[in-house]
Amino acid sequence: MTSEICLDGQWDFLYVADDRQVEPVTVRRIAVPGPWQAQFPDLRMRAGIGIYRREFDVPVGFKSGRLFLHFGAVFHHTKAWLNGTPIGEHRGGFLPFAFDVSEYLVEGRNELKVRVESPTDNPAAFPEAPFAEIPFGKQSWYGPLSGIWQSVTIQRRNPDHMSRLRIASDLGTGEVRATVFFHRALAAQHTLKLRVVGPDGRVAASASEPVMPGDEEFSLVLTVPDVRPWSPEKPNLYRLEASLDRDGAVLDEKSDRFGFRTVETRNGRIYLNGEPIFLRAALDQDYYPDTICTVPSVEFLEDQFRKAKELGLNCLRCHIKAADPRYYEVADRIGLLIWTELPNGGLSTERSRQRKETLLKGIVDRDGNHPSIIIWTIINENWGVDLVHDGDHRAWLKRTYAWLKAYDPSRLVVDNSPLAPSFHVETDIADYHFYAAFPDNRRAWDAFVDELASRASWLYSPEGDAVIRGSEPLMCSEFGNWGLPHPDDLRDADGREPWWFETGHDWGEGVMYAHGIENRFADWSLDRVFGDLRGFVVAAQWQQYRALKYEIETMRRRPALGGYVITEFTDAHWESNGLLDMRRNPRVFHGEFARINADTVVVPRWERMSYWSGETMNIDLTVAHGAGPVLDGCRVELSIDGESARSWAVPALPPGEVADIGVVGVQLPDATSARGVALDFRLVDDEGTVLAENRIAPALHPRPSGGALADVVVWSPEADIRERLALLGYRLAPSMREAELVVATEVDRAIVAWVREGGRLVYLPTGEGQLYPFFPHWQNVRVVARDGTLWAGDWASTFAWLVRSGAFADFPGGPLIDETFDRVIPTHVMVGCNLLDFHSRVHAGMVIGWIHKPVALSVERAYGKGKFVASTFRVLRDRAGEDPTATLLLHRLIGLAAARMAAHANDEEAA
Repeated sequence: MTSEICLDGQWDFLYVADDRQVEPVTVRRIAVPGPWQAQFPDLRMRAGIGIYRREFDVPVGFKSGRLFLHFGAVFHHTKAWLNGTPIGEHRGGFLPFAFDVSEYLVEGRNELKVRVESPTDNPAAFPEAPFAEIPFGKQSWYGPLSGIWQSVTIQRRNPDHMSRLRIASDLGTGEVRATVFFHRALAAQHTLKLRVVGPDGRVAASASEPVMPGDEEFSLVLTVPDVRPWSPEKPNLYRLEASLDRDGAVLDEKSDRFGFRTVETRNGRIYLNGEPIFLRAALDQDYYPDTICTVPSVEFLEDQFRKAKELGLNCLRCHIKAADPRYYEVADRIGLLIWTELPNGGLSTERSRQRKETLLKGIVDRDGNHPSIIIWTIINENWGVDLVHDGDHRAWLKRTYAWLKAYDPSRLVVDNSPLAPSFHVETDIADYHFYAAFPDNRRAWDAFVDELASRASWLYSPEGDAVIRGSEPLMCSEFGNWGLPHPDDLRDADGREPWWFETGHDWGEGVMYAHGIENRFADWSLDRVFGDLRGFVVAAQWQQYRALKYEIETMRRRPALGGYVITEFTDAHWESNGLLDMRRNPRVFHGEFARINADTVVVPRWERMSYWSGETMNIDLTVAHGAGPVLDGCRVELSIDGESARSWAVPALPPGEVADIGVVGVQLPDATSARGVALDFRLVDDEGTVLAENRIAPALHPRPSGGALADVVVWSPEADIRERLALLGYRLAPSMREAELVVATEVDRAIVAWVREGGRLVYLPTGEGQLYPFFPHWQNVRVVARDGTLWAGDWASTFAWLVRSGAFADFPGGPLIDETFDRVIPTHVMVGCNLLDFHSRVHAGMVIGWIHKPVALSVERAYGKGKFVASTFRVLRDRAGEDPTATLLLHRLIGLAAARMAAHANDEEAA
């Protein structure tokens, strides 16, 4: 007969907001396990009280020994009754617990009731545990999870039975220290038998010792010969099997898997099993498409972890949650390192700190045998504490760090994984978080990486109370950019969009709100730019790839850095920066990503990505080697558009080091039309085996050769612009009165009147201001700075585009603005352009997140008898003719403003 009865399945369910509710409630059916928010549309964002009920049958003969009602995890406060009798209560939302029901369970039909309080932050309703004072993790971001979210079982055990195994393995000696914890002090003498089964299924070691009445725990040391280490490449797992015997009969059995592995830091490096390792990690929110936090299946986990390894990841940072134990079990088997964390709370009070400490110990006790887990984090980004201002909080964190290091010396500990303005107080890894839009804010990213690699002072507490060793590995443990999924790829089997499309509206002025993206795409006429929404999504995902590529390559050039954590592994509801979407569909770059996310990479660092035909491109070339044997006898080979060009020898390169090849000049080919040129770099060994490869694709433009625009008579009120226009071949008028077209960064009444009477204006604003009277006053079109606004794009990414038709048809790439526009990317945007403007007059624009807050970067408009073209592209930034993108954009803007005038002149000439 089985020793377990599974109670998963359909239960009766009642919901009330809190104990003060007096309105009648409706009985529903709910699936257990599973948060109630994932199952009822009216409760999507509702915490409160859930009352569960189900009946179940116990077979004749099942009642022997002790019987326990076991819960995997329930959020947050649980009370239970069996056959009308209260059987216990438990507080805490992430770990297992059990009630002894031996005296209350009957053979035949039983009734179980479970009351779950998932508190709001109203202390009047939940005085003992308001939400801010309990560990809750990301529920304050993506919405609450409440109720019974892991499995429920009835388990039959011997009165004297084992509750937990703690396994400490020594890779150097093969010793295994096994500590067996008993459910209670033993009532009788038993024989404890242990054996270790190796990866090959054979018994590698065994031992047997008597355990005595009164023992609550017992330790034994076994020695395993010829140990096979556990690593991501070879996830060798051992199994410890324990049994309690008496009088020749086995009364209780328990087993757990473990591995032999070490993790440590030395001289700024992380070492796994004594060898340097470069962490290529991604943040994992551990959220699921239909079930929030309830794991859909082991097969689902296996599939997503295989995709993680396909992406070149060797680590996942399971973010501020105690995950389902199966998460770690699959990571152990597949070979993924795990960095896992304590769920945060909202406040730091005596009660909340005690709850965090209790949960932290419980996490280590439950999950400590998993070899995949190599790092614990106590606090994330100062959440739930105030390290910046409160010395008591910093002292508590240092004490907790010291306790955790002593309690589990087999892992690294991060005290606070910081985002400005927070910091570390004592840590094994000096990590930091930073987000920068690409290509818009790549200089800010470069500056951050330089400062991080130089052990910036902002890493640690400025109050003189930090413990700084100076050898902690440095790491950016959060960075990333958005790439949107397609809504059709997220629909359920019935074709419905995800329920969370209706959430996110309260974040970032609504730019996280997904619902209606199809309508917004059509309303703002983006089909004329991208064809259809799928085209926009594909372009957004490739932009995400380019951003991550640049950011990763910038870090890999710095040997002081020991790894990184991409935000994030999968999208999490409306947060669309995943390498997979919420349903674990790959991004368009899935097959390419491992080329840049690898132990060994070749990095061609560029300063600009737009060139004239035949120019020389200077590239700062490096090779980074994160792990593995010393590279010797290697070379970097370059091909241009598939044709072999040059090669460079690479000095012997140990793991953890970076070889600087130096600045190399690459002669670009001639071009008769604008195009991208493929520069392919390959690292090969002396046998010709390709060890790493990379590609950059600068834009190549033929030099302008005069033409119709040279006949346009232009003027500017600014001397430097007049000089630029002359250098570019334009005919200058002596004054505005004699000009056909004006180029200006500021506009006065005289210019406005001149345009109204038939003049043509190219307006290139460099600061904030109104575009009245060119646009009507009620439309309130104005120029605003991006800095300090959501249009900066550092968190929820911006998607800026240029129509590649008409005047701008000869710009390669696109439609999204990429790094070939690096020198001209606007620092200002034009807000207030309406749907009619976007029909045809907006030639370049920008949206945020799920296609929100559209703004113009280039727009034209008739004004009086004349014409007005405005653009915030920084086409005047460099010397005249130096940057092809800036030069050609200026030409095209002038051409756009002059277009109807030139056509009219041609008509007169023909007449």
